[in-house]
Amino acid sequence: MAAVFQNTVVLNNSGNFGIPVSQLVFHQHPLGATIQIIVTIFQNFLTNTYGVYQFVSGNGKSGKWAAEIWKNPVLHALLFGVVCRWLHVPIPSFLWTPLRRVADAFLAIALFTLGAQIAYARFNALPPLVYASVFGRLVLSPLLAASLIFLLGIDGVTAQALLIASSYPCSRNTALYALEYDCHPDYAAQAVLVSTLLSAITVTGVVYAARLLFPIAG
Repeated sequence: MAAVFQNTVVLNNSGNFGIPVSQLVFHQHPLGATIQIIVTIFQNFLTNTYGVYQFVSGNGKSGKWAAEIWKNPVLHALLFGVVCRWLHVPIPSFLWTPLRRVADAFLAIALFTLGAQIAYARFNALPPLVYASVFGRLVLSPLLAASLIFLLGIDGVTAQALLIASSYPCSRNTALYALEYDCHPDYAAQAVLVSTLLSAITVTGVVYAARLLFPIAG
């Protein structure tokens, strides 16, 4: 269960949750949304490497972690994209269009799968570790981020964007991978749902605090 706990705290929903929030908050400052996109890329890479490693190890198959990570199609797509970008190879429209359709459908499929997990999860008596995960993700993470931002002397839009990026709820991929590797999927689904519900309050508070702590000059 320690592996799931670490993933619920370290990995957040920076894509489907974070990017729309950043676009709303930084609609007059595109740099903020750009920083969020960079954070999302890093989070996706972290999820599909470190996150998978944690789940495989937590399932008692630590010796197979390299094979499991290499089987992940996300990494293949990443390498393919880097090669195409580096060699300036355009993707034909007959390939790009269906790929976009699949990408657009991913969120719906992910939420459907998460909903199926939640339907069987028990919420009448949440284990204490769920509260620890939610506290670590929604409260402790922004506090640590704010400390690092002050320590590094970052200010303005960059500081706001980084602080807000640290406040998002647990990644839905945590629940999906927990289900795939049979590593306490109920606990992961509970942490994702509870953190997402409470994030309506906490993320709003962090956005307000970011504007007070790191005002934008001019």
